[in-house]
Amino acid sequence: MTATLIASAPASAAGQVIKIGFAAPLTGPSAADGKEMENAVRLAIEDENLHNPRINGQAVEFAIEAQDDQGDPRIATQVAQRFVDLGVAGVVGHFNSSCSIAASKTYDAASVVEVSPSSTSASYTLQGLKTTFRVVGQDAIAGESLGNYLVDQLGAKRIAIIDDRTDFGQGLADRVQDAIVKRHATLVAREYITDKTVDFSAVLTSIRAKNPDVIVFGGFDAQAGQLVRRMRGLGMKAPLVGEGFNNSIFVDLAREDGEGTITIQPGLPSAKLPGRDFDSRYESRFKVRPQGFQGPYAYDAANVIIQGVLKAQSATPSNVLAAVQTLKINGTTGVISFDKNGDVADAPYTVYRLNGGQWNDVIVITARK
Repeated sequence: MTATLIASAPASAAGQVIKIGFAAPLTGPSAADGKEMENAVRLAIEDENLHNPRINGQAVEFAIEAQDDQGDPRIATQVAQRFVDLGVAGVVGHFNSSCSIAASKTYDAASVVEVSPSSTSASYTLQGLKTTFRVVGQDAIAGESLGNYLVDQLGAKRIAIIDDRTDFGQGLADRVQDAIVKRHATLVAREYITDKTVDFSAVLTSIRAKNPDVIVFGGFDAQAGQLVRRMRGLGMKAPLVGEGFNNSIFVDLAREDGEGTITIQPGLPSAKLPGRDFDSRYESRFKVRPQGFQGPYAYDAANVIIQGVLKAQSATPSNVLAAVQTLKINGTTGVISFDKNGDVADAPYTVYRLNGGQWNDVIVITARK
């Protein structure tokens, strides 16, 4: 039986089928990230089903209900309503912060747990909603940590910042700016594009005249790869800096022009994760190595919902929500428990640098809120 058939099957001889929603871009520029996260959720569900889970003594089976939100906040709200109508126990998603935020009020109105494996905008969990959770760190801390690293460790004195005006990109850029100003570095330029921009010439030409030591980009990996190629084409030698670039998507797009790029990433390097066997188990199941950072976090996000269901001994969303709020589990990425906003209590961050086409971890920063 295929995974698709399992996901859409009614209650079977094995017992009740409990659906877990998954939402991310499965088409478009971030489709590779979305598919990798979907696979990780499937792996978590398959792992739990091997343990023959039960609710009130009755056998149950977990199944994924995957939806493509296309990285579009408008579509994300439609996806959220579909999940509510389907009666899912909880949702792993969304990938983009803007989508997670857009969908969050729909989930909150229905008491459906929303656990994002990748949305790092500080705003996501600061809306006063009871259903917003994430298993990664957030930009308020990542941006400050990155800004401090650039000034204190890298010795940057003149810094330019570009952001893509998304909740993620602008949030990161704002926090980096606050940190470098506090540390008396000079902000030589603050420029803006959109997440659809393909011609960076005007912005970069303006920045080039300011002679920055580094250029910080608040935006996504695919666009960052294109941005750094244009930087090098204009003769700009300053390293590009951002968050979440440490994957093959950036390397493939940037090619040799990406050398020296610096990125911060929530979490530990994969070799230092508590669940060190995740990559090998993922590859064994899906016949490809995971390329991004999100896989282990999507796996853990799914397990938050699964364990919430089992703790509550119920798949009713409000009961699952109450269980998740006080949950504490040993995840693939570390110990997971949530504060009053739905953020993980402590979150490490790793700074990486691209050297010889390989992402090398430079330093692990443990930041506390």
